[in-house]
Amino acid sequence: MRLAKMILAGSALTVVSAMAHAQVAHAQATPTIKETPPPPGTQKGLVTVVDRLNNTVAIRAEPNKPDRTKAQDGAKAEGEKAEGAKEAAKPEAAKPEGITERFKIDPKLVETVHAGDKVKFSVSDSGDPKTITKIGPE
Repeated sequence: MRLAKMILAGSALTVVSAMAHAQVAHAQATPTIKETPPPPGTQKGLVTVVDRLNNTVAIRAEPNKPDRTKAQDGAKAEGEKAEGAKEAAKPEAAKPEGITERFKIDPKLVETVHAGDKVKFSVSDSGDPKTITKIGPE
């Protein structure tokens, strides 16, 4: 009986260590996910109003942000540094916000968004108001 318990314990340890090794190998083999840039014509914004009866949404577009990599070349003049310090001291409320626009949306798509969601969306330029063709989380 004692021999059977030792064999059972040994096989249990072998199985546990094999499972742990398999999980480590799986974690190492998983490639990293790279974020792909949005396709041209895609906009970002914040959903402010969802009107499910009329199939419309109001989205406040995010202002375009400058590319930080170009600004980090380290070659700033002293005058530019002083201006940057003055701008940094301004309160957040002084920055202009994006323009809120109203869009038509497909009844199936209107069920996927809620007020307060940050979204990426594509718009067709025909009609008034414009129609959202694709919308998804940011």
